[in-house]
Amino acid sequence: MRALAAFAFLAVFVSLSGCDLLTEQTDEYVLRGNTMGTSYTIKALHARGKVDEEALYQDIKKTLDEANDKLNNWTDDSEISRFNASTTTNWQEISPPFLEVLQEASRINKQSGGRFDITLSPLIDMWGFGPSDRQNPPSEVEIKAALNNVGQADLLEIRDTPAGVRKKKAPVSINLGAIAKGYSADLIGRTLEKHGISNYLVEIGGDLFAHGHNDYGVPWRVGIEKPDEKGRSVQLIVSVLDMGMATSGDYRNFYLDDEGRRMSHIIDPVTGRPVTHNLASVTVLAPTGMRADGLATALLVLGEKAGRELANKLKIPAYFITREADGFATSSSEAFEALMAAKN
Repeated sequence: MRALAAFAFLAVFVSLSGCDLLTEQTDEYVLRGNTMGTSYTIKALHARGKVDEEALYQDIKKTLDEANDKLNNWTDDSEISRFNASTTTNWQEISPPFLEVLQEASRINKQSGGRFDITLSPLIDMWGFGPSDRQNPPSEVEIKAALNNVGQADLLEIRDTPAGVRKKKAPVSINLGAIAKGYSADLIGRTLEKHGISNYLVEIGGDLFAHGHNDYGVPWRVGIEKPDEKGRSVQLIVSVLDMGMATSGDYRNFYLDDEGRRMSHIIDPVTGRPVTHNLASVTVLAPTGMRADGLATALLVLGEKAGRELANKLKIPAYFITREADGFATSSSEAFEALMAAKN
């Protein structure tokens, strides 16, 4: 399959091991590699021969390295890891990118009634989806204890000038896994535009931002994956123009407990437990990749009915796939229906 030509699976790009790779295609620039513990794909049209490719490559690499240095929870020396390791409840100065992500996370937290929460780290680890190798589900006592340090609206304070954040309790930590990849896609988009490139698609770990048109002269075509852990296929193809797009699902990162119940990595910050409803995935389109990334998680936690109600309230395009006894059912927000109607 030619990379990103007619359409691409969301979250199903080929991951390359080793170094970054440039294609030799005429008048286009394709870059693939690894970042933030996942893979990325960048495709820019009308770049080859018209921009300084080495300068562009170095600028993209710098952008990704800086995002890693600031927002990556999986390295001990990143800005966010240093913040998490600190025990002070005093104000700590932070970088502009860290502030930008925290502000959007706070916005989504408020809009979703706390269902999107970046202070979930203790629960993520406790349920076996963090860096620890824990195998057994937590007890009720452990869940309640962890919830004492979860709740970004009450436990984090953010200021604009000077850029800073402080914990209300020393053990509080931040996990940006549900928003940082979308933000990094936005940053790469800004980098491409700085080099005069306006037709591009940036995908990082399945989260993306698309601008302009593909090499067929139409908006980028992206496939939403059917949420089936047994195989990979396209559920729906959508056109993405000057928007971010992200899918959150329970079908790749999960395990079955001793009673055969699905334990998803999607944790409800209110209950402290993995979600148990039948919403398998939700795809969101938004003005930025960061916003699409965070909202997709929030809507998945809420479930199909409440998630669709919030999507309608916020007027955002959202596509829901629910797991039924005989397969899958789909529904969508009013904005998604209008978007699809306008493209047809």
